[in-house]
Amino acid sequence: MGKTNTIRTFAAVALFACLQAPLPAAENAFANNKIESREQGLEAFRIKDWASSIVFLRQAVSVPAYSTANTWYMLIMSEMYAGEFSAAVNDCDKFLANFKGDPLCTAVQYQKGRGLHYLSRNDSAVLVLSDFCHDNPDDPMYASAIYWIAECFYEDCDYATAEPLYERVVNEFPTDSKVPDAKFRLEEIKQYAREEKLMYLLKMTGEEFLSSRENYERQLRGYQTQDMVGLRSQLGDAQKRIKELESQSSKSELEARQSRDQSYGNDQYSSKGVADEDLAALKAKAAFLERVLERKESESQKRPE
Repeated sequence: MGKTNTIRTFAAVALFACLQAPLPAAENAFANNKIESREQGLEAFRIKDWASSIVFLRQAVSVPAYSTANTWYMLIMSEMYAGEFSAAVNDCDKFLANFKGDPLCTAVQYQKGRGLHYLSRNDSAVLVLSDFCHDNPDDPMYASAIYWIAECFYEDCDYATAEPLYERVVNEFPTDSKVPDAKFRLEEIKQYAREEKLMYLLKMTGEEFLSSRENYERQLRGYQTQDMVGLRSQLGDAQKRIKELESQSSKSELEARQSRDQSYGNDQYSSKGVADEDLAALKAKAAFLERVLERKESESQKRPE
C-alpha cells in the first residue's frame, strides 16, 4: 500500500506540473497559425479576394511582429476595395498615428479622403484631400485628389465649385487616369445647366401664356359686356318705339272711328293711320334681341372665371 500511494502522489505532482508549464507544441501551433494568416492574407490580396484578405490581414496585424506599415496598408486597401469605408477610415487614423513619417503616410491620407467622401462626409473629405494636395504637389495622386475634391462638391450639388476643379484635371493633367471621368462630369454639369435654362424658359413662357390668357379673357369679357350693353340699348329703343307706334295706332284708330261715323257710311276708308308692317318688324326685332341677350347671359354664367 505504501508503494501504491507513493506512485499516485508522484503522478499527481507530474500532472500539476504539466498543467502549469507552457506547451511548446501549442505555442508553435499558435505562432504558425499567425504566420499562416499573414501568408493567406497576402495571397488573398494578390488574387483580389478582398473579404478573405481583410480577415487574414486583420489576424496578422494583431501580432506585433507582423503589424508593419505594409501589412496595415494592404488591410486598408482591402477594406477600400471591399467597400468597408468606415473600417478603412478608422484604420487610416491608426496608421497615421502609429507610423508617422512612413513613406506610405501620403497614400494613406489620400485613401482616408476617398473613404470620407464615400461615407458622404464631404466637408471632412475636402479638408483631408486639400491638405494632401498642399503637402504633396508632386505626388502622382495629386490630380486624382483634385478629382475627388470636385466629386465632394458635385455630390453636394455645388456645381459652380466642382466645374473648375474638373477642368483643372482635364487641362493640367491630360494623361491622368481621371481625365475621362472628369470630362464625363463636365458634360453632366453642362447638361444640367441646359435643363435648368430650359426649365426657366418654360416657366417664363408659361407665366407669359397665363398672363396673355388672362388679358385675353379680360378683354373678351369686356367685349361681351359692351356687346350685351349694346344689345340691351337696341332692345330698349325698339321697345320704346313699339310703344310709340302702338300709342299712335290706338290714336289713329280712334280718329278713324270718329271720321267713319261722320263720313256717312264710307266703307272704303282705312282706319289704320300707322303702317302695320313697321310695327311688326319692330316687334320681330325686339324678340330677336331678347333671344340673343338670353343666350349671351347664359354663356357668360357658364364660362369659368
